[in-house]
Amino acid sequence: MATILKLEGLTKNFSGLVAVNHLDLEMRPRTIHSMIGPNGSGKSTTINMINGSFPPTEGKVFFQDQEITKKKTFEIGRLGIGRTYQNLKLFSSMSVFENLMAGRSYFAKQGFVNFLFNQKLAQQEERQIREKAEYVLNYVGLYDHRNDIAGSLPYGNQKLVELGRALMIDPALLLLDEPAAGLNPTERTMFIDTLLRVFDDGVDLFLIEHNMDLVMNISHTVTVINFGAKIAEGTPAEVQSHPEVIRAYLGER
Repeated sequence: MATILKLEGLTKNFSGLVAVNHLDLEMRPRTIHSMIGPNGSGKSTTINMINGSFPPTEGKVFFQDQEITKKKTFEIGRLGIGRTYQNLKLFSSMSVFENLMAGRSYFAKQGFVNFLFNQKLAQQEERQIREKAEYVLNYVGLYDHRNDIAGSLPYGNQKLVELGRALMIDPALLLLDEPAAGLNPTERTMFIDTLLRVFDDGVDLFLIEHNMDLVMNISHTVTVINFGAKIAEGTPAEVQSHPEVIRAYLGER
């Protein structure tokens, strides 16, 4: 497997506005790959096309050398791509435990009819999902909050709930949309430590982020886009010194 994620000529138009413009990208396995760019440069639109939320206008998306361009979000999740959001999408009135249980719904085999006629199998599946949720809650440090209402938690813990929900599908690749946004320094440190542990345990990370210290400290490769098109790519050191990046994103110094 040469790449875990590959984009070929990925393009998205919204009523004539080009949000992403023929974007090519290759992400190697066992890397943390970051995408940066000014506000409105097409970063979130790119992630939305990768995970099936938006259909591309043109181009192709490959995951582990398999084309996934036209697959639905739940199908992409089943293949092993997890996702967090810039604006949290929790079930805020449900418990932390219930939020994680919902994260495994892509894999539920026992629908309502099967539940009526084979309750033993349905109960077995529910038990397995509950055990998985307990494991993930321990992993992200939220087991003591499992019965708390998700919307009542501090923002940093809500971010961890969403991360835990994404981990419920045992992803090979995790898409992170501004993971550090809104976190105070202490929360940011704890969250990034958890992300690095997730990576060390075998999950590749693709993130878009405005926090340059974070990007430059944890990334192996950085892709820079502006007006939906790639303007630079390389190691953090290479990108930081690239004149186009300085002009478009970091500002003239």
